[in-house]
Amino acid sequence: MTENRAVAAQERILVVAPTGRDAMVTRDILARDGLLAVPCMDLRQVCLELPAGAGALFLAEEALTQGGLALLSVALRNQPPWSDLPIILSTGAGELTEARVRAINTLDPSGNVTILERPIRVFTLLTTVYAALRARRRQYQMRDLHLKLQEQHDTLQSERDLRARFVSLLAHDLRGPVSAAMLASDVIIRTPEKLDQRRELGVRIKRNLERIDTMVRDLLDASRVQAGQPLPLRLDEAELTGIAGEVVEELNLLHPDRLRLETSGTLSGIWSAEELRRAIWNLATNAIKYGAPTTPVTVKVWRHEGRARVAVHNQGPPLSVEDQRRLFQPFSRTHSAEASSQLGWGLGLTLVRGCAEAHGGKVVVDSNAATGTTFLLDLPLDARPFQPRGEEPAVPRVVSSRSPTPLF
Repeated sequence: MTENRAVAAQERILVVAPTGRDAMVTRDILARDGLLAVPCMDLRQVCLELPAGAGALFLAEEALTQGGLALLSVALRNQPPWSDLPIILSTGAGELTEARVRAINTLDPSGNVTILERPIRVFTLLTTVYAALRARRRQYQMRDLHLKLQEQHDTLQSERDLRARFVSLLAHDLRGPVSAAMLASDVIIRTPEKLDQRRELGVRIKRNLERIDTMVRDLLDASRVQAGQPLPLRLDEAELTGIAGEVVEELNLLHPDRLRLETSGTLSGIWSAEELRRAIWNLATNAIKYGAPTTPVTVKVWRHEGRARVAVHNQGPPLSVEDQRRLFQPFSRTHSAEASSQLGWGLGLTLVRGCAEAHGGKVVVDSNAATGTTFLLDLPLDARPFQPRGEEPAVPRVVSSRSPTPLF
């Protein structure tokens, strides 16, 4: 309904004919042909109506007062670059040359003026008005194209900024484990005779290589999700309550008593335990980071109408509508995350979305000041029917014995 009103406003014909009932007569003639005409008392009213939209302006020469023309000239000069409002000017007999000069001189820079000498036949009036509207519609097309190009430019600029930030974060995050692994390997190389005593250095090298492998894997998976490709899953029987319990137990060691698990018993299905673990870990660490520090984070697992559900809830400042809209996009972080000291790539929720969709499920968020923020992971009990056909089984991944590194 709102869109229809906006379209109608764009094609209004503003009519200024101050003599007698000329404006009303013109309005009625146009209305009989399905056109919307708006009578205006003078050019001042026209200038007030223009911001609401107009397809053309019909003027009787008598309306061209000096003050009114000055106002109209300012309004025309302030048109956006794509706009050149069509103006139809009716004149009396014998005054055509003078009216043309006055119109062109005073209505510059528009120049989009059509002059009709009275008496004007109805057919001529309608033909002229329709021609003006066709020209106006082409202007609207140019406006829409300009807006689309501007949006694309803004998107490209945003992506360029994201890439620059991503490269910076990637270099920063990879430098740590690479430096640690190189330092440990240098010690081993310099003292090969003490290799037995340096076993812990080999463990440190392996741990840091696993961190690097996790980063690269998450980047590749996020790229798959962004490209619309499903994550590769290795499906097997899995028990969801146990997976969530392990995540809660491990995170409570890092953040004592911050998480609480609510279940209604065991919940088994055919899933990728590895991907579900990563998804729940990401949701839980996200809730710990940005939730209220004085209230617990609740992880709830239950069965609902033949499906499995995992909800992660935290109290704290709600997510804005804009943040909720872009939350699951790669390299996208909320305004609160950007304002905080927390570093991250903005991939965690993208991977959660990819996990849910690869299993044939979905993830949604509900956030408001009254109830807090809840992420809900909704899954079928058997993910096999939702796997792409004709593809080779997913290659087993190198899985670290350590918990996933949160990336947002």
